Amino acid sequence: MNEFGEMLQEFIHEAREYLDAMNQELLNLERGDFDAVNEVFRAVHTIKGMAGFMGFKNLENLCHKLENLLGEIRDEKIEINSDLVDILLKAVDKIAEIINLIENNKKDEIDISDILSSLESWKKSCKENKTSENQNLNLDADFVVDIKIADDCLMKSVRAALVIESLKEFCKVVSVVPSEEEMDSTNFNGKFSILAKGDCSKIDEVLERIAEIDSYSIKPLSTREQTKEPKKDSNVIEEDKLKIEKVETREKEEDKEAIPEKKKSESVRVNVSQLDKIMNLVGELVIGKGRLLQIASQYDIAELKEAVSILDRAITNLQDEVMRIRMVKVERVFNRFPRMVRDLARKLGKKVEFTMEGLDTELDRTVLDEMTDPLIHLLRNAIDHGIESPEERKALGKNEVGKIKISAKRERNNIVIEIEDDGRGIDLEKVKKKAIEKGLISESSAASLSNEDLISLIFLPGFSTKDTASEISGRGVGMDVVKTTVEKLGGSLKVATKKGEGTKIRIQLPPTIAIIKALLVNVSNETYAIPISSVVEALYVDSTNYKVIHGNPFIIVRDKLVPAFKIKEIFGIRNGKMEREVGIVVEKNGEKYALIVDSISEQQEIVIKPLTGYLSKVKGFNGITILGDGRVVPILDISSLIGGDNF
Repeated sequence: MNEFGEMLQEFIHEAREYLDAMNQELLNLERGDFDAVNEVFRAVHTIKGMAGFMGFKNLENLCHKLENLLGEIRDEKIEINSDLVDILLKAVDKIAEIINLIENNKKDEIDISDILSSLESWKKSCKENKTSENQNLNLDADFVVDIKIADDCLMKSVRAALVIESLKEFCKVVSVVPSEEEMDSTNFNGKFSILAKGDCSKIDEVLERIAEIDSYSIKPLSTREQTKEPKKDSNVIEEDKLKIEKVETREKEEDKEAIPEKKKSESVRVNVSQLDKIMNLVGELVIGKGRLLQIASQYDIAELKEAVSILDRAITNLQDEVMRIRMVKVERVFNRFPRMVRDLARKLGKKVEFTMEGLDTELDRTVLDEMTDPLIHLLRNAIDHGIESPEERKALGKNEVGKIKISAKRERNNIVIEIEDDGRGIDLEKVKKKAIEKGLISESSAASLSNEDLISLIFLPGFSTKDTASEISGRGVGMDVVKTTVEKLGGSLKVATKKGEGTKIRIQLPPTIAIIKALLVNVSNETYAIPISSVVEALYVDSTNYKVIHGNPFIIVRDKLVPAFKIKEIFGIRNGKMEREVGIVVEKNGEKYALIVDSISEQQEIVIKPLTGYLSKVKGFNGITILGDGRVVPILDISSLIGGDNF
């Protein structure tokens, strides 16, 4: 197989973009948007052309067969239904499989006989329907064939001449507009019309054998024109020629208006690994900037302060631009979901109306990639656990079609993703019963649990309300993964549910996790960083507002008790004792907690350096950062700190 280097990567990237579009458009086609077939046809045609150029014959062959079937659909010679869409989606899946194979092995040697057989079966049924229809045609009728040669055809006039000669084998070609001479002498755009007379039943078969035909249509002349009795055939010919010329002129004018002014390309593709390297370098610049600012302040050198001030602005602007480049629309991931929801709903025999909102909302690429699997878990649960069967919904007085919606929006400095359904909701009594059966809680303690406490049980590893496990759910994995991932990203998760009415899951995430604002706090001789996104407020703590109740420490905040955790005790720091400490009030899953430290040093922008190797297993830290003076400062992981059982 030929080695194309960067060209191969470009091909793979573009092919995957087209695959995403094809999945979406096929779902639109199933919902009744007939124009979607044109978008799918164009995507398949483009992939076929690229595959042919790159030498991937299997992929080219599959795309060609799929293109033929799409042509039958586009010409309204086959009825669209869900079974047909299933076949088309399977073909798209096979193309995706081939693309993955090409990426890994630089070849497309894979068995495609099954999918080709499926496509040919549908094509054969089209032929049978078409033959039946053609038997009713007047074999001596006049008809017009409008043809458009593919835009990427290098010799359009030669291709048109081949079409004309092929049709002459079984019918009389009366006239061609524009003429063959005009096609050769002018800038022929690939569109032409043939006025013919005779048997038109074989036109489809002939034209399908000719490559690089983008589209064609066969139209009989109007009833008035067919039934009138002209003195000479030439009169009819001239009238129809004028009609064709008018149509051709109008199409040329429309094409001229539709062609936009050619512009230079305003974007380039950058490899993800290169983007990550740039982000790391910007992080090093931010650290260096902090060091220079500290030196300038310490030695009070006017010239240095001025130079550092200019450098500070430049690095800040660079940082903002790189952060902006890293931001991608959630649409990039959300567009995968409609196909998944559709396939799973059909598999489970359920009817689901799936909607998406806020596709333009932007999120850091790393955050969005990390959230893909958790969102898939939540959607699968909504279909399997949440939405009832059509029969069950009817019995409950609901519409047999269940609704699932995923939305994204920006709220202040955070991104909020919500998944909601109008299904059966979470049966909290069943949750309580299962938790007791599994020994997670005792019967005595279960009675005092609030609804929020019961909901939190579904996020425990191994917990499931399903009596039997299936390949989709019921094994107790998924919800704990969602919670762990969200909290690792510095976000929070809330669940609202009502039995019989549905469930809404709200996920709040920081827009980025690479460079964040943090509060630097002191505990004895140690310094720690707390992400500002987690901080609600800070207040002094002394004997007047610090209380220990039944062995549990609390601080009083506006007459309310807030559970408190002393960082000294968590990390076993025994040096030093402050008369007045500081309580940093943070929030986790809607609940407030206080982290008690000695003092607050400052608030500043920090670069997160993830822990690797053995250190990645250490609880209580999200990573580390390096300050301007070279000190390494741990970044506290709020979720695990206040979990209690990790220390």
